[in-house]
Amino acid sequence: MYTYDSFETLGVFTLLRPMYITVLVMSLLLFFIIIIPKFYTRWLNGFAIISLTSVLIFVSCQLLYYSGIIVDEIGLGGDPVSFYLFLAITIMGAINIIIYFLKCGKSTK
Repeated sequence: MYTYDSFETLGVFTLLRPMYITVLVMSLLLFFIIIIPKFYTRWLNGFAIISLTSVLIFVSCQLLYYSGIIVDEIGLGGDPVSFYLFLAITIMGAINIIIYFLKCGKSTK
């Protein structure tokens, strides 16, 4: 029915799943940069953490929204894995912000 078979897997639209995985990997990378003291530099401040986390969550939110539109238009089912990846990205973003400010509060005391 479609030009490429990778658009769907068992009637579920999975084309955007690699984008979710990429955003999750970037969120995990930010997490490890916050945790490991060797990578903790002067470029890593509260504004940078909040900005990067907000951009990552915003991009994953837009991916979820647009995949819903695409699924509705072509008549496929939604991808629950993509939704769970969106939740994981959101939770990791909250954890990144909380850990940064807890670590920042300990270092100034």
